[in-house]
Amino acid sequence: MNAEAGSSSCAFPGAESYIYVIGADGGIPRRLETDPPGGSWPYWSRDGRSIYFVTEGGGSSQIYLADVTGGEAIQVTQDPDKPDLPHESHDGRFLYYSKGYPFSQSVWRVPVGGGEGTKLFDGVDEYGSWTVRRDGIYFFTEPDVKGRRDLSIYEFATGRTRTILTVIGKLEFFGLEISPDGQTILYAREDESGSDLMLVENFR
Repeated sequence: MNAEAGSSSCAFPGAESYIYVIGADGGIPRRLETDPPGGSWPYWSRDGRSIYFVTEGGGSSQIYLADVTGGEAIQVTQDPDKPDLPHESHDGRFLYYSKGYPFSQSVWRVPVGGGEGTKLFDGVDEYGSWTVRRDGIYFFTEPDVKGRRDLSIYEFATGRTRTILTVIGKLEFFGLEISPDGQTILYAREDESGSDLMLVENFR
């Protein structure tokens, strides 16, 4: 499927988010019309035929799976604690998701066909910096009192967590990815920020 997915979202109360699909080579964005409508945090299925997304309704949010052409969406999660950030496993059998924002997050797993979620681990940084690879789940831990975070991996083979490196600095939202060959780790970090106070005279 030669396409990419994106979402428009708004933090204002009562605002709705929608998912749009556009070809990788450009073109006119097409709104993904689904039932239920709306959605945020879109994530492609591994086969490129469907898109996971989070939708809200009745005071709760759940993760759904919809065909890339739109139509009726399938509810995947049955979690009362607002699951978000869906990631499909490489074999297409499981859906991983997190919950807990804006505080420390935990990562869970549920069969793609639905069912009860299983918690895998806690202590993920509030900015949602985690991603799924074939060998495990890479994530940043919560910062300690000195602002240090560990980039760690939850290994599928052992069910254990191993530290890869430690970083200092504020992370940006959802900025973690692993290169396809597994040799490079990309993450977004804020090294410096600032502002200036300006006076404008004779402003009209």
